[in-house]
Amino acid sequence: MSNLTHEQKEYVDDLAMQRVFDMNNDDVLINALEQKVHQMENHLKTYFHERVHFHQQNKK
Repeated sequence: MSNLTHEQKEYVDDLAMQRVFDMNNDDVLINALEQKVHQMENHLKTYFHERVHFHQQNKK
């Protein structure tokens, strides 16, 4: 994902971390996060899902 800016990567990575760590929390928060992801451009969504996978693997 070299075509993303540093700021885009930080933002998307933060969202991915929120998604992983808030998975068992308030549905309202999860729905708001999912709405943000849904509105992203495809290349940002792809990076988001890569980061979610990364954080899920490292959560243990």
